[in-house]
Amino acid sequence: ITGGHKQGKNVIATADTFFDGGITSFSSRGPAHDGRIKPDIAANGEQTSTAPNHNYMGFGGTSGAAPGIAGVSAQLFEVYSDANGGALPKGALIKAALLNTTNDAGNVGPDFIWGWGIVNGLRAARLIEDGRYMSDDISQGGNNTHNVTVPSGTTQLRIMLYWSDPEATIGASPALVNDLDLLVTDPGSTTYEPYLLDHTPDPVLLALPCLLYTSPSPRDGLL
Repeated sequence: ITGGHKQGKNVIATADTFFDGGITSFSSRGPAHDGRIKPDIAANGEQTSTAPNHNYMGFGGTSGAAPGIAGVSAQLFEVYSDANGGALPKGALIKAALLNTTNDAGNVGPDFIWGWGIVNGLRAARLIEDGRYMSDDISQGGNNTHNVTVPSGTTQLRIMLYWSDPEATIGASPALVNDLDLLVTDPGSTTYEPYLLDHTPDPVLLALPCLLYTSPSPRDGLL
């Protein structure tokens, strides 16, 4: 990932795929310079586009994939507004809804090629309509506990912790100002910890699937 805009913490960096989900050769790979997962999400950018004088033309690239994500995001703003009396959501909720409802691609879980996966606008809209999200504040050194009811017969549960992070000092590594950690405990007292990717600048290591870490790490929160 190169360039300041794609490195941003609160932006949505979009990978470019073909219609079948295959990644294009020129789509930017992650991670960000401090190990954060980039790109964030993937979308089809290889398609037919509108052209001047009411025409169409063959078109492809992240310049096509990114507007697709912008369009889906706009629809999610409308979904939230319709469900909440005209109020508009925070951008952080829209980004979290997009990332946590993707169709997984590549390695299981997030990776440095497809990010969290390929956009699934319908699934994201249903998340918002069903109110399957919560927002809270936390103080330095504090802990928050939330209970989540999982419907019987659920085959997969995805839980994401997302926050908008303020700007860091130029050149800071990691760029995150706040470091929040997520632990999920099931009724049987089994604790699940977030996945962690190896961001060592080596092609082989960057391509490895996510691993679970079992103890506090200097890279906590980078997901």
